[in-house]
Amino acid sequence: MRVPRPLSSFIGHADTLASVAELLADHRLVTLTGTGGTGKTRVSLELAQRLRDDYPDGIAFVPLAPLRDPTLIPSAVAQQLGLQDSRGRPLPDHLADYLSDRQVLLVLDNFEHLLAGAPVVADLLAGPGKSRILVTSRAPLRLSAEHVFPVSPLPLPAGDADASDATALFVDRARAHQPAFIADRSNADAIASIVRRLDGLPLAIELAAARVTVLPPAELLARLDDSLTLLVGGRADLPDRHQTLRSTIAWSHDLLSLAAQRLFATFAAFRGGAALTDLEVVAADLEIPVVDAVQELVDHSLLRTVSGLPRYAALETVREFAAEQLASRPEAQEIHATHAAVFRERVEPLDRPPIWPSNAFLAALDLDHDNVRAALDWLQEHDPPTAVHMAAKLSAFWSIRGHFGEGRRRLRSLLDLVPDSTPDRVAALQGAAWLALDQGDTPDDLLTESIEIAHALGDRVGEATGLLSRGRTLLSAGDVGAAAQLVGTAKSIFEADGDRKGVAAASILLGAGASIAAPPGAACAALEQCVELCGDLGLTNLRARTLQLLGIAHIRGGNFAEARAALAEGVPTVVESGDRFGIALGLGALIMLSVATSRLRLALRLAGVRDAFERLHEVTGPQPLRRLTDQWLAPVRSKMGASVADATRDEGRGMTIEQAVKAALANDVERPWQGLTPRETDVAELVASGLTNREIADRLVLSVRTVETHVDRILGKLGFTTRGQLTAWAHEHGLMAEVRSEVT
Repeated sequence: MRVPRPLSSFIGHADTLASVAELLADHRLVTLTGTGGTGKTRVSLELAQRLRDDYPDGIAFVPLAPLRDPTLIPSAVAQQLGLQDSRGRPLPDHLADYLSDRQVLLVLDNFEHLLAGAPVVADLLAGPGKSRILVTSRAPLRLSAEHVFPVSPLPLPAGDADASDATALFVDRARAHQPAFIADRSNADAIASIVRRLDGLPLAIELAAARVTVLPPAELLARLDDSLTLLVGGRADLPDRHQTLRSTIAWSHDLLSLAAQRLFATFAAFRGGAALTDLEVVAADLEIPVVDAVQELVDHSLLRTVSGLPRYAALETVREFAAEQLASRPEAQEIHATHAAVFRERVEPLDRPPIWPSNAFLAALDLDHDNVRAALDWLQEHDPPTAVHMAAKLSAFWSIRGHFGEGRRRLRSLLDLVPDSTPDRVAALQGAAWLALDQGDTPDDLLTESIEIAHALGDRVGEATGLLSRGRTLLSAGDVGAAAQLVGTAKSIFEADGDRKGVAAASILLGAGASIAAPPGAACAALEQCVELCGDLGLTNLRARTLQLLGIAHIRGGNFAEARAALAEGVPTVVESGDRFGIALGLGALIMLSVATSRLRLALRLAGVRDAFERLHEVTGPQPLRRLTDQWLAPVRSKMGASVADATRDEGRGMTIEQAVKAALANDVERPWQGLTPRETDVAELVASGLTNREIADRLVLSVRTVETHVDRILGKLGFTTRGQLTAWAHEHGLMAEVRSEVT
C-alpha cells in the first residue's frame, strides 16, 4: 500500500468517512470537492487506511499538486503503482488493463489544476473490474461516471463553551506545539470563538493553533479577528470560506519574521518539496539565516517535515500563497534561475544510456523528479539551449526508470525549439533514439541525423554512440553478427578517444551477443573483462547487467557454481534499480540456472514469474536471449507433460520478483515431497509407483507394519485418505518421472 502516513491524529469527519466509504462500495469514481483547507486530502488518506483490507491488490496515493502538465497524469499513476511507461500502446490503456484485472483503490490528490486531463481518469476505468478511483479536487471532473461528495468544514460549537470537532482539532494541534496547553473554562469561550471565526476550516484552525506558543487564546482571538476583518475585505471576488482560509494564511504569514517571509516566498520555486541544503543554495543571495527561518515556518505549520528527513513540503493551498508572494518580489526571476541551476547541476553527472548511475543517485533523483521538471520548464522558456543539454543528460534516468513517453515528448519539443547543430543536439537525438528503442520503436531518422551532425562536427564519440544504438537495434532483432560489427566499430572509436565508459557500454552489448552465440569460454573471458572495467569506473548498474550475462555464459559452459555466484551478485542490484529489461533478462538467467541444477518445478514457476512480469510491464528481453531460455525450458515441459508444466508455470504468476530471486539463488535441493522425512519420501515414491506394502517392505528392508505406519503418516501429511489419491496427485504434479527413474 503506497499511502503516506500523516504524523498528526485524525479528528472529525466521521460522517464523511462513512458516506464516502458507502459511495466507493457502489461506484467506481468518487470525487471529494470543497474549497482549499477543508481537509479533502486528510479525509482521503484516513479513508485509504481504513479501507486497506477491502482492496487486496493495494491502495496507491498519487499526489498531483507538483504536476503542471496534464499529460503526465498517467506517468504519475504508473509510478505509484510500481509500473513503468508502456511499450507499443498508450500508457492509459496499459493502466486500464492493470486496474481491470485487480481490486485497487487509486487516490488522485489535488486534481483541480489538471482538469483538462479528466478524460484520462475515464480511460483508466474503461475496462471492467472492482478497482475504484477516489479524487480530491476543488472542482468536479464532470465525468459521467463521477459521483461528487462535497467535504464540509468541521462542525462548530453550538455554544461558547460547547465541545465540537473544530475545538477538538484546535486543542490537539495546540498541544502539538505546546504540550502544556490546557483547554479549560478560562479559555473555552475564546477557543470556540476562534474556530467559529475560522469557519471550521481545518487548515485555518491548524495555522491559528500554531500561535499558542506566543499568544493565549483570548489574545489570539483579538488579533485574529482584527486581521481577518482587514484581509477579507480586500478579496471580495473570492467565496467566503476561501477568503477566510487565504486570510488566515496571510495573517500567519504577516506575523513571521522578515527572514521567514522571504524564505517562504523562495520555497514556492520548488515542486514536490525541498531539501534543506537546496533551500540554502537557492536562498544564498538573500543573506538570511535559512535554518532559523525554516524552523520558524515549521513551528507555524506553513512547512512540514517529510519522513523525518531534512526536507520540507507544504500543503498546496499554502504553496499557492507562497507563489503569490514570490511573484511579487523583485528577486523572483533570480530565484527561479538559481533553482533551475541547482537541478541542472544535479543531473550533470548523468552519462548517456546505457551508462546508468548508481541506485543511490537514482533514488535521490526520484525524490526531486518534480524539481527537475520545474527546472526544465523554466529553462525551456528562458534558456532553451541549456534545456536541451539538461534533457539530453536526463535520458539515462528516463530510460532506467521507465519514463519513456515523458522523456521522448520533452526531447521532441526541445529539438523542435532549438534546431542548431551542436553536440547537445547530437546527445538529445541519441537520447530520444534510446528511449524509442526502449519502447520497441526503430528510430532510424533520429540516429541518422545524430550520426550526420556528429560527423560534420568531428564529434567522434557522438558518432560512435549513434553506431552503438544502431547495434542495439540489430541485436534486439536477433542479427547478432551485424550488431557485433557496428558495436565493435563504436568500441574502437571509444578506445581511440579514451572514452572508457563508452568502451564499457559497447562491451556489454558485445557481451550480450557473445553470451548467446560465442563459445562459452570466450564469452566468459570477454564478460569478465567488462565486469572488471565497470567496477573500476564505478558503473554498478552496468556491472550488474554484465554479471547477469556472465551467469548465462557460465551456464552454457556447465560452470554452475560460477553462474550462481555471478547471478547472486548481479540480479539483486538490477532488481533494486527497477530496470525492467534487466529484470526480465535476470529472470531468464535464473530459469536456466534452475534447469541446469535439476530444480525443474522451480524453473517452471520462475517462467511464470517472468510471464507475469513481462505482461505487467509490457516488456521482453532481447529475442535471442529469450529463445535461449525457451530452449532450456522445452525439455522440462516435455518431461513433465504439458498440463502439469502449464499448471506449475501458473503457480509462479503469484510470486513476487523478490520471492523468485530468493528461491532461485537459495541453491536448495528440490524436494517434490515437501514436508515428508527422507524415509517417508522413499515410501511415498514407491506407493506412487504402484508397489504394495509387502513389495515396499522388501525393497527398503522394513517390516510391513513399519511401512503401514509410514503410509498412514504420509497420507495424513499430504491430506489424502487413499493410496489412489496420492498416486493421482503425483501424476498431476509431474513427480512420476522421478519415481519411475527410482524404481527402474
